[in-house]
Amino acid sequence: MLTRILKFLKGYVRIRLSGYAPERFFNLCGHHGIVLWDVRYIGTEYEMCVSVGGLRSLRPLVRKTRTKVVILERHGLPFLLQRYRRRKLFAAGALGAAVLLWLMSLFIWNIHIEGNDLLSDDEVLRYLTEINIVHGMRKSEVQGSEIEAALREYFPEITWTSVEVKGTRLIVHVKESEDGGMSKNVEIAEESPADLVATQAGTVVSMIVRSGTPAVQEGDSVEAGDVLVASRVEVCNDDGEVASVSFVHADADITIRHEERYESSFSMQYEKKVYTGRRLFSFYVLLGNCRFTFALPGAAFGQSDVITTEAPLKLTENFYLPLTFGKNTVQEYEIVNAVYTEEEAVARAGEELTLFFEKLSIKGLQIIENNVKIDTNGKLCTASGSYVVDEAAVREETPDMSLPDQNDSEEEGNGT
Repeated sequence: MLTRILKFLKGYVRIRLSGYAPERFFNLCGHHGIVLWDVRYIGTEYEMCVSVGGLRSLRPLVRKTRTKVVILERHGLPFLLQRYRRRKLFAAGALGAAVLLWLMSLFIWNIHIEGNDLLSDDEVLRYLTEINIVHGMRKSEVQGSEIEAALREYFPEITWTSVEVKGTRLIVHVKESEDGGMSKNVEIAEESPADLVATQAGTVVSMIVRSGTPAVQEGDSVEAGDVLVASRVEVCNDDGEVASVSFVHADADITIRHEERYESSFSMQYEKKVYTGRRLFSFYVLLGNCRFTFALPGAAFGQSDVITTEAPLKLTENFYLPLTFGKNTVQEYEIVNAVYTEEEAVARAGEELTLFFEKLSIKGLQIIENNVKIDTNGKLCTASGSYVVDEAAVREETPDMSLPDQNDSEEEGNGT
């Protein structure tokens, strides 16, 4: 590819060679370092390509070998410029197009969200619009650190985010919390003391403590609100008495296993969409923030679904232009009453259960046991039962450091 580009920039010609000593001509070209390519033998003549500089060097060789060279085709930028040297409007248009592309490269024409599972793209884009991060803004106005801080503050689901500009794209990378931001865990600064407290009743199945004092052990049953790892660290002397007390920021990996109930049901009778096959099409063009719609004639449908497809215009993977072509397909349907067969009902209930477990997995929960059963009675399909999960159900909590030392309390009690 690079070789073809260099040949185009330098320019080359295709020539026809005829005469009595073509072999000597080729030998002399090789001796003088003149590169020939795409050589073809046609009848008693040869056709080949040579660079513009090589063509100038052929003249003494042609005279010496008594051959004849005829130029068939001219290719490359030098000949293109020569051809259009008097067409000033063409040159001005080409220059204007280059300037226009450069100007458009200074703006953001595509905002892309990556890493979001719980949050939809529309939710994130809607908030970015509220803080004036929109398509068409100048790249110099993008303050990545401010956008990252605003996203983390507005969306509790987001624990980490990174903003980068590539070409004319603004790419927002996000990482969502395992619990989807549902826990009310208040972040405590690392230099401040903090206890680790259970947010879910269950059994501790694994526990790796890095700092703090363990208050429970693996296999212990805990209730929501119980302290698992205390920030209070006691240092004892040789007599086993508490010599000093300090408070640290507790840090540990703790997994709690607990059982939950699952209940879901739906009617065996339902309304089904039946598409009639009638369709309407409309096309639109997005130019920046302006929308131009072109609809084909046809009566509107009473009940219909709309399928939208868009094709943004881009020069490279990251160089988007402010021009998007779209198509809307409107499909008419009718509502008819239908009844699930037992197999269909069980399959639907199974899909809903699988989707429910997938959402739990996204939140960081691991399914250990599934005891959910699916039953049908002709009118209802019911899925009910229990499931067991392992969860890092832990939150940080500020300790009460005003509590007196335990030994001091006992001494006071004995004195009394």
